[in-house]
Amino acid sequence: MKPVRPMSANQPEISVVMPVYNAARYLQPALDSIAAQTFADFELIAVDDGSTDASLEILRRHARRDPRVRVITRPNTGIVGALNDGLAAARGPLVARMDADDESAPDRFVQQRDRFHSDPGLVALGSAVTFMDAAGRSVQPCPRPLRHAEIERLLLAGDGGALIHPAVMFRADAVRAAGGYRPETQYLEDLDLYLRLALNGTLANLAEPLLRYRVHTASINFTRRAGRRAVKLAIMRDACAVRGLPFDPGQIPDDAGSHGDPARHAREWAASSLAFGSRRVAVGHGWRAVCLRPRDSASWRALRFALTAPVPAPDSSR
Repeated sequence: MKPVRPMSANQPEISVVMPVYNAARYLQPALDSIAAQTFADFELIAVDDGSTDASLEILRRHARRDPRVRVITRPNTGIVGALNDGLAAARGPLVARMDADDESAPDRFVQQRDRFHSDPGLVALGSAVTFMDAAGRSVQPCPRPLRHAEIERLLLAGDGGALIHPAVMFRADAVRAAGGYRPETQYLEDLDLYLRLALNGTLANLAEPLLRYRVHTASINFTRRAGRRAVKLAIMRDACAVRGLPFDPGQIPDDAGSHGDPARHAREWAASSLAFGSRRVAVGHGWRAVCLRPRDSASWRALRFALTAPVPAPDSSR
C-alpha cells in the first residue's frame, strides 16, 4: 500500500501525542513504527518529561530527519502533565496516543482514521493489541471488547484496560470538551478519561491488533502501584454518581498485586507465547517463572507446558 500523502502542511489530520520519560532503551523502535505508517498526514508531538537518559537526544535526532516531529522538553511532572501539554499543542482533529516503549502496526492510523470518518458519534477508538516482552518478542494476544456497551460495563467495574491507552485514537474536540486528563487521577488517567468521554459519545475497539504493547519491569504498571486503589475508588465513585448508579467499593477488585507481578506474566507467557511459533521463547518464560517462584507449583506446571505442548503454526497476521 502506498503511503497517504499529507494534505496540509499546517493542520495535519492526526496529532500523535507520545510522552517520553527515560525511554531510551525502547524509544527508537517506537519512533520508527510511527514513521512507517501508511497514513502520512500526521504530526508527532513527543513530550520529553525531564528525562535523564538519552531520550531527548534520540528525539531531537529523529526530529531532524522528519519535519513532522515536534519535540517539547520540560521538567518532570509525570504522565498527566506531559499528556496535557501534548494535547494543548496538538493541531489535528484526531489525537492518537502512543507510548515510547510500544510499536504501532503500519496500518494503525489509516484503519482508525477511516473508522472515525464512517462513525460521527465515535469519540475514542482502540484496538486489540499483542503483548511483547522486554526483548520485543510477541508473547500474548490481547483481544478487546468491540462495542460501547461492553466497554463501558468493564470501565464501570474498574477495568481501564477495556481500551489500551497507547492504542487509542480520540476526537480532539471531545477530549478537550471533557477537560483533558485530570492531574488527581495520575496513573489511572486513562480510566478516568474514558468514563467521562463515554457520557458524550461512543467508545469502540477494532478487532485487529494494531499495537505491540511492551510489558517490562520499568513500566508504570510495575513501578507506580502505591496509592492507586484509592485513586481508582475516587474515579469510580464520581463515574457512578454522574450516572445515578449505586457505588459499592467492595465490588471494585484490588489488582495491585497482579498487573505488576513478573512471575504471573512469566507463567502466562510460557503458555501463550507458543501461539507465535517459538518454543524457545515459551521455555524461557517458563524457566523465568520457576526462578522467580521456585516453590510455586504453578511455575513448574508452566515450564512443563512450555516444554511439552504442541507448537501451533504461528499467526502471521501480526
